[in-house]
Amino acid sequence: MSVQQTGSGAAGNIPAEEKKKFPLKKRVSHVLEFGFTMLFFGIINLFPFSALHSVAKFFRILLSPFLNSARRRRRAHVSETLRITDEQELKRFVNNNLDNTIRSFFELMQAWKMKKKKFIDKYVEFGEDSLAIAADKEQGVVFAEGHFGNWEIPIPAYASIGFRVFFSAQKLSNPYVDAWTHRTRIGYGGGGPIYQKEAEKFIPLLRRKEPLGLVSDQDAGHDGIFINFLGRMAATHTGPALLAYLGKAKLAVGFCIHQGKGRYKFYSRILYRFKNKSDFASSREAAVELTKLWVGELEKEIRKYPEQYFWVHRRWKTRPPEESKEVA
Repeated sequence: MSVQQTGSGAAGNIPAEEKKKFPLKKRVSHVLEFGFTMLFFGIINLFPFSALHSVAKFFRILLSPFLNSARRRRRAHVSETLRITDEQELKRFVNNNLDNTIRSFFELMQAWKMKKKKFIDKYVEFGEDSLAIAADKEQGVVFAEGHFGNWEIPIPAYASIGFRVFFSAQKLSNPYVDAWTHRTRIGYGGGGPIYQKEAEKFIPLLRRKEPLGLVSDQDAGHDGIFINFLGRMAATHTGPALLAYLGKAKLAVGFCIHQGKGRYKFYSRILYRFKNKSDFASSREAAVELTKLWVGELEKEIRKYPEQYFWVHRRWKTRPPEESKEVA
């Protein structure tokens, strides 16, 4: 339901204070990187949105020699987590997963189209619960989402029916690409980004009964809590759970699943409604129990559509203290 990365300003119009942060050599590198991004943007936008999966498959084959590292990491995670041992099946799975990942990147290149309601109506089907959540204004709502399916679409999809979702964000390292991405995402018509350094805004926003989205399925390091995720303990962010509890809001999950030819099914469901502070003995208990709740829902959906999960993440990098070593 949220995006993790965005920025401020318009592409090509970087404030002077931004320029001071980088030496000349780095700024030149940023400009070249941005120029390549815009060139690639132009190429990808020659294709219709419905054809991007086929385009992704073509690029996966074309760039195959450069994808060995991504393949190895996916193979390691999938073979251990999903217990796929047959070599042919594993190869097919990894290739399909790469196709999904590359397609998601290409869809971001065409994200400017998502501000148009006609586009959303054509490519996004709302589940019944998704519409019901948007209609329920009694409490704020925290949407917990993972890198699964397309995590970009829900913001413009909800905006198309007048439900403006705010989202947690952080800046990209290249200020030119960051500004371009920001301009695209502001164009969705959602509530807009709230940067991590402005986290104090989250709870007041929820108590005003506003919606907030967070993508929170990456490794949380030793600041997180360990939750069983797909059969392995994983360091997990407690942000969505704590915000729902402290912000007196609902906790929901949202998923946007690719159905083929650019079409998506978007559905979300409420997992918890705040009643009062006696719901849990402490905020720590709320963090643990509600995190288990939403992570469990994410796991169920990943097991239904495993090829649409972003397996390249080092999700199990941080190990519990009782384990003697870390594994990727």
